[in-house]
Parts: sequence; structure tokens; C-alpha cells
Amino acid sequence: MKRAAIQLTLSLAILAAAIVVTEQVDVRVDLTEDQRHSFRPATEVLLDQLDADGRSVLVRCYLEGDFPAAYRRLADEIRGILRSFNRMSGGEVKFEFIDVAASGDPKTTGEVELALYDQGLRFSRISYRSGTTTAYQNVWACALLTVDGVDHPIQFLSDGKMEPGEQAIQNAINQLEFTISSALRKGLRSAQPVVGFLRSHGTFKPVELADFTEGLSGFADVVDVELNGSVDALCQKIEGMSGRLPRFDALVVAGPDSTFTDRDKLLLDQYLMHGGSVLWLVDPIRTDLDSLRSAQTTVGVTRELGVYDLLFHYGARLNRDLVLDAQCKRIMLDAGPSGGGNGRGFDMFSWYFAPLAIAGHQAHPIASNLDPVHFDFVSSIDTVNPFNGVAKTVLLQSSFQSINYNAPVRVATAVVNLPPAHFEAGPGAYPMAVLLEGEFDSFFESRLLSSFREDPDFAYRALSRPTAMIVVSDADIARNKVRTEIQGQDTIQYPMPLGYDAAAQDVVYDNKEFLLNAMSYLLDDQAAISLRSRTIELRPLDQSRTLGRGAQLSGLALGLPLAWVLVSCGAVRWRRSRKFNRRAQ
Repeated sequence: MKRAAIQLTLSLAILAAAIVVTEQVDVRVDLTEDQRHSFRPATEVLLDQLDADGRSVLVRCYLEGDFPAAYRRLADEIRGILRSFNRMSGGEVKFEFIDVAASGDPKTTGEVELALYDQGLRFSRISYRSGTTTAYQNVWACALLTVDGVDHPIQFLSDGKMEPGEQAIQNAINQLEFTISSALRKGLRSAQPVVGFLRSHGTFKPVELADFTEGLSGFADVVDVELNGSVDALCQKIEGMSGRLPRFDALVVAGPDSTFTDRDKLLLDQYLMHGGSVLWLVDPIRTDLDSLRSAQTTVGVTRELGVYDLLFHYGARLNRDLVLDAQCKRIMLDAGPSGGGNGRGFDMFSWYFAPLAIAGHQAHPIASNLDPVHFDFVSSIDTVNPFNGVAKTVLLQSSFQSINYNAPVRVATAVVNLPPAHFEAGPGAYPMAVLLEGEFDSFFESRLLSSFREDPDFAYRALSRPTAMIVVSDADIARNKVRTEIQGQDTIQYPMPLGYDAAAQDVVYDNKEFLLNAMSYLLDDQAAISLRSRTIELRPLDQSRTLGRGAQLSGLALGLPLAWVLVSCGAVRWRRSRKFNRRAQ
């Protein structure tokens, strides 16, 4: 009896010591294929720095209450990540979960919800059956992150739907590390990078880029730029400095349709030379879509912009052609008479002028782990000047079942009648988005007058600081559709989500993610790219195999672990009994 008591005391002491050690030492082994329980190095560095600086952070999450299983899973994942953040930051990240409807009083709940709304948070409205009627419930899948007394809103479900589906919730789980760490990084940052959007030369209207700029505003300040020939439009002269300083960390040129003068090109060239980075979204071919809708045919002609020689000098040749790809978007078109009467039938056809680029997992970090990126009337790009010291990387390209037609190109809806075999003989894999990075030499080195070259106020540079640019031969990759409504005497325009497909009634293309990754790279934010491109797969049960076997599978899921424990305990008891019986003999 005494021996058994000693063994029990020792076992309890060892167990208590093990618990204390595991609480103090963070040792975890992640055996999942997609490393879903591990953080990226960028997050670990951020939390270590937070621990070293001793800056406290409070996260108040409002996803608390009686919700459907999918939302409870999202809440559990958020709680798990915040718990890990707390441990890895040395306790500097504190968190709490708040039930918005905890009071049970509709008036009090409404006041709390209004206060959250005023702070920039948004809710989802879900429906459920209550007896014989349909009831609704507000779900606040959001949080407030407070750093140094300043609140930063976090929206976990941001697809714009009032009632997100299962896939939207899974996407939110995939992006939790990025969503929370981005808000944390923003709160700790003393100043955000500034991105300029060119608003001259016929570039896209703000409403046409609204979804892109909305996503970009999460980690950068977005400002408008007028390139009016002023020397100070893109770079400024600081007293005491021999050179000039870019006004913006990056510049976006989206959809220009008028010619850049030599002076405009000089300003763009010197902006690059002084360390600025540029995202070029250019359409080399002009297509009259109104003629295509009315007459089912039009002609694509060269769009003269005056910058093709500039980009060629840097290392990218934009070809005046159109790429047709068998891997493309499908659209609904008139399929002819239907039903033997005057009715018309409609069907889905492959629209070869709209390639879908899929980069895969082994691509550059800007394009890896993305869903298809949708292009529309896109041209091909060649990388040139291999010896100018600039590294050139193809980010996105067409499939190997693609061909190109040089301008002028006949564009007609009859193209849908081409069989897929028509594309098998083509060379395929035409680059459509290219990254150029390194030290660029000025396009105007042998073209500029000596008066400009020697003017200390202009501060001409012949060789750039290390920088980068991304060239995409389709501006529509960034243009969201716009819904127009007439309300009384007013015309109101509402931007649609970028990558939205009318046939699917959902966002199915990753144009926005690609563009945000591109901007993160140009802003030298490698952490954002690594976190945003992370994917955690949802592995649902096979419905065909589980149908009608719910009770049986639930019994196995509960019974097998219990049976294993009972069998193990029985085996240990039998072994110990046999051992002591032998000693007694």
C-alpha cells in the first residue's frame, strides 16, 4: 500500500512538472501538409519585435455568441491564433471576445452595433429557421485592434456579401494570420507608404479602380497624381540634397489612352532613376466594344501611347497583338432560335479573347497560390535587352494552347466557333505580366540637352538606385465593373468587386490578390506577400460516401477513441496483475 502511494505521488509530481515545462517552453510539431498550425517567419519576427519593444496591443473580437457551426469554427481559429500571438509576444498581445447581444435588450444591442459601425466595422446578416418562420441574426465577424490608444478595425469577412457562404468563411480562415498581422503591422508602423495613381493621360476613373484602391489602402496611402509637365510632379528637391526624392513609394499607371510627350516620359524616367517603382497597366490594342456588341465584329488597332520605346529600353517589349487562349473565360451568347417559335436560346461559349492565367505553386511569390487571373484583350510581352543588368521575370503567361494575331486584328463573336484543336499548333505560353528589377539606365542618357543634364535643380541621374517595375499588357486586369442606378435626379455608380463573374454571380478570379501582391513587392513588403499567398485547404467529407451513414460515422468517431483507451487500460492492468502474481508465487 505504501509503495503504491509513493508511485502515485511520483507520477503526479512528474505530471505537474511536465505541465509547468510545457507552459514555459513553446515546443510544437506541425505535421499537417499545409502547415496550418505554423506561422510564417515574417509573423514570428513581428511578434519577437513586439516582445522586445514592450508595446502592448489589445484585440477585441466581436464574434461571440450562439452562431452556426461555420462561424463557430472561424471564432475558434481566431481565438487560437490570438492565443499563439499572446504567447509568442511575451504576453504583449492581449485579447478578449465580446458578445454584442449579451445584454438581451434590443435597444442596448442596437446602440452597441451603431457604435461599432461608426468605428468602421461591418456585420453579416444570416438567416435561420425559427419554428415555421425565417429569422435573422447579425454576426459581427470583426475586431478592433488597439495600439497606443488608436483603434484599427479588422474585418475577417470582406467579400461584400451580406450572408457569406462556406467558402467565404474558409477563405477568411486561410487569411487570418495575414489579416491580424497586417492590422498589427499597420498599428505599429510610424508612417505608411504612399502610392500615387496617375489621373492624367486618360487613365481609368477612380470608380473603375475602386476595389483595387480599397484593398491597397489597407497597407498604403493612396493619392492622385497629375502629370502636367511639372518638374516637381513626381520628385521633389530637398534643400541640402544633391538629388531629388520621389514623392511616392510607387506609381500606378492604369489604362492610359493618350500619348505621353517627351517631357512626360523624362519625368517618368527620372522618377525611376531616383528610386521610384512603377506598376504599368497598359493596353497596346484599342478595341471598340460598342461595335462588337452591336455588329458582333470590330477591329483591334494599335493604341499609340508614346511609351513603348521607353519600356523597350528598360527591358519589356509590348507587342501590338492579341492573345487567344483555349484556357479562357466562358460567356453567354445568343445560340439561335429556340423552341420552334420566335424565342432565342442562349448558351455558354469559350471567349478566347479572355485568357485565364494560372501561375501555380512554384511561380514567383507575387503570383503563387492564386486562383485564375482574368485578362481581356491582352497583348504579349517579350523580354529584351538581356545585357542591361536588369533581372526579368515572367509573372503570368497564357497556356500552351494559345496563339496570337498581330494588329490590326479582326475581333468577332464568331471566334467562339473555333474548336480547341485550333490552338494546339500554337507556340503558346505568351508572357502577359513581367517583373523588371535592378539598376536601370536612363532612356535619355544620349537624348537630353546639356542644359537639363547640368541643371542642379533638375538633378538628372543616368543610373537608377535599385528599384523595380511591373509591366502588364492589359489594363482591364485592374478595372472593376460599375453598376449604375438612377435615384431621382441623381445617377449613382457602385463599384463591383474586382474579379466578379456575372455568370457565376460571385468573385471567381484573383485579379485583386495579384495586384495587391504586385504592389506589396514594389513597396518591398515581402512579409505581406508571404502571408497573403498562404493557402489552407478545406477537406470536406465525401458526400456520396457519407450520405445516410451519419449515425454510424458519428458512433465510430466517438467510440473508437474510447475503445482504444479502454483496451489500453485493460492491457496495462492485465500486465501489472500478471507481473505481481508471478512475484507472489
